[in-house]
Amino acid sequence: MTAGSDRVHRTATCAVALLVGAVVQVGALLNWSTDLDRTANPLGYASNFFDFQARALMDGHLWVAPGSLGIEAFQVDGREYMYFGPFPALLRIPVLWTTSEFDGRLTVVSMLLAYAIFATMTTRLLWLVRDVVRGSGEPVTGREGAVLGTVLALCLAGTSLTYNASLPWVYHEVYAWAVALALGCAYWMVRVQIDPRRWTIGWLIAFDLALVLTRTPGGFAVCLGTVAIGVWWASGRGTRPLRRVGAVLVAGGLACLGAGVAVNMAKFGHPFLFPLEDQVWTQLNEHRREALAANGGTITGPQFFTTGLLTYFRLDGIRFVDYFPWVTFPAEPARAVGSAFIDQSYRTGSVTAFMPLLLIMALASVPWLMRTSAKPRTLVLWVPVLSMVLVTGAIMNYGYYAYRYTGDIVPALVVGSVVTGVLLARVLQRVRASVVTASVTLLALGTAYSTGAHLLVGFQAAAFTSPGPALARYLATQEDISPGAQARLTTVGQGPPSERGAPDAIHVQGSCDALYVETGEDADRWLLAERRSVVVTARLDPDFTASSSIIVTIGTEPRRWIRLQTNDDGQARVVLQHEEDPWYGPWFDVLPPYEIRIGVRDLPEWGYAEVGSNPGGYVGFTRSFSWSEDWVRQPIPIEVTVDDTADLAERGIHVEPEAGVTPPTCRRILGDYSAHE
Repeated sequence: MTAGSDRVHRTATCAVALLVGAVVQVGALLNWSTDLDRTANPLGYASNFFDFQARALMDGHLWVAPGSLGIEAFQVDGREYMYFGPFPALLRIPVLWTTSEFDGRLTVVSMLLAYAIFATMTTRLLWLVRDVVRGSGEPVTGREGAVLGTVLALCLAGTSLTYNASLPWVYHEVYAWAVALALGCAYWMVRVQIDPRRWTIGWLIAFDLALVLTRTPGGFAVCLGTVAIGVWWASGRGTRPLRRVGAVLVAGGLACLGAGVAVNMAKFGHPFLFPLEDQVWTQLNEHRREALAANGGTITGPQFFTTGLLTYFRLDGIRFVDYFPWVTFPAEPARAVGSAFIDQSYRTGSVTAFMPLLLIMALASVPWLMRTSAKPRTLVLWVPVLSMVLVTGAIMNYGYYAYRYTGDIVPALVVGSVVTGVLLARVLQRVRASVVTASVTLLALGTAYSTGAHLLVGFQAAAFTSPGPALARYLATQEDISPGAQARLTTVGQGPPSERGAPDAIHVQGSCDALYVETGEDADRWLLAERRSVVVTARLDPDFTASSSIIVTIGTEPRRWIRLQTNDDGQARVVLQHEEDPWYGPWFDVLPPYEIRIGVRDLPEWGYAEVGSNPGGYVGFTRSFSWSEDWVRQPIPIEVTVDDTADLAERGIHVEPEAGVTPPTCRRILGDYSAHE
C-alpha cells in the first residue's frame, strides 16, 4: 500500500469522525439554534463567572466583586472568591481588555474552543497510539480506517461532554476544558516518552499547568504522572540524557503542582480544599450545614466511595419512557448508601448506562496493557492511563452527585477506548469482510446510542434549567413528536400543584391559568412553563377628577399594589407600589371611551411579572417567584383581587377583571388531555 493511500485513509477517518463530533457538539451548545452568546438561563447566572474572574485578574487580584457570584461565592476575610480555577478566565482577558460588549456572553465560544482542543488531542492520541502499537511504518488500510473512525466518533460525540454542552455555564465549561486538557496531557505524556525533546516537554508542562489551573484534582493527577515519568528516568532507568530530561520533568511537574497550590492558598489558605463553611450557599441551606457537621466539616472522604461507585456505575442508571425525549435520567436523585451523609444530589445517569461501549472498551484495554507491560513500545501507555484513572478519584470520594461530574471519568474512558480500538482494528485485519462489517456496525450502533442519549437528556436539561419559553418549547416539541402521550402525564386542578409528582408530570391549573412540569429533583420541583396574563379594565366617568386608588392587589408576600392615579387635567398614570420605592408609569391623556386596561404578564424565565397599561405602556416589574425554607424555587401565585368596587365607583372608576390570552402550549396540552379523558 502506498504512502498516498495511507494519507487518504487517515484523512477520511478523521474527517468523518470530526464532522460527526462537531455537528453534535455545536448543536447541543446552541440548543439547535443560532445563538452564539446563549447562556444556560436567560438571566445569564453562572455563565458569567469567568468574566468576573477575568475582570478581577485584570485589576491584579483574585477576589471578585461582592455579590457577583450569588450563592456560589466563598466569603473569606471580607472578600469573595470563586472556587473554579482561573485558566478559562485568563483566556477571556484579550477580549475583555478591548471591549465590554461580550461580558457574560463568551461561554459558548469558550466551550467550542475547548471542544476543538479535545477533538484535536483525541485524534492525535488515536494515531499516536496506533503507531506505537502497530509501528509508524505500517500503512492504514480501509478496514482499519473504518474501525478507528467509528471509535473516534464515539469518543468525540458519545461522552457526557455532549450532555454538558446543553448547558453553557461555568459548571459545564470547566469540564469542557478539564477533559480537553487531560486528553492533551495524555497525548504529550506518550509523546515525551517517545520523543523527549524540549518542545514536547514544554507542551506537556503547559497542558499540566493549564489543567491544574482549571480543575485542581485532575491537574494534580497529571502533574503526578509527569513527575512519575521524570523520576523513572532520573533514577537511572535510561541514558545520561534521559536522566537530565527526567530531572526537568520532575521540576516541571512539581512547579505546576506548586502553581495550583499557590492559587488555592491565596484564595482559601489550603493547598487544595475550599472552605465550604464559608460559602454563601452554606449559610442559606440547612442540609448543607448538616452534611458538613456529619462529615467533619467537609463533604470529601472515603465514606462516599460506595455511593459514588453505585451512582456512577449502576446498571439501571437510565430511564426509558414511551414519550419524547424517550431517554431520561433515573426517576429519583442519587441516594446515600450505608452511613454516608451526602450533600446535594440530582437525578444522575451512570457511565454504565449512558456510555456502555466506552466503558467496555476502556476495561478491555487493561488486560492487554498488563500482558504487554514488559514491552518498551507499549510501556509508554501505562503512565497516561494511570493518570487518567487517577483523575476520577475526586468525584468518587465526593458527597455531591450530578451527571456533569462524570466528566472526570471521560479521559480514562477515551484513552482506554483508543487503546482497545487500535487493537480491535489490528485483529480485524485478519478476518473475513463480513466480520469486519458486523463489528463496525456494532461500534456504530454503540456510538449512535450514547450520542443520541446524551443529546436527548441534554435537550431536556436545557428546558428544565430555563422555565418559561424554553420549557414551553420543549413541551410543544414533546406534543408534536409523541402526540397523545402527554395526556397520561397531565393532571388538571383549580390550584397550583401541591404535592410531588412523577418526573415529567404536567399540571394544568384551571382552564390554562398556568402550566407546570415536574422535574423529579429535590430542588426546583414544579417548574412554571406558562401563566395566563391578568387583565383588569378600568372605565372612568368623563368628569373624573384627581384621585389615587388601589385598583389591584397582587397576592404576593409581601403584597404589591397597583394604583391608578388621575389629575384634574384629564390625565392618568399607573403606579406599581412595592415595599420599597414605587414604579411610576407615564402620565397619559384619557380619551373616549375612557377605558384603561391594566395587565400583569408573568415572565417565568426572568422570575418577574411585568406590569403595564394601555394606554400608558410599561410600568415596572414585580417578583413572581420565591425561595422556600429549603431554598427551593417556587412560583408565587399572582392572584389579582380588585379593591372595594363601591368605593371606586364613588370616585368615578369602574373596574372589571378580564381573562388574558390563553397560553398556546397549555391550550394544546389541555385539548389533548380533554380528547383522551
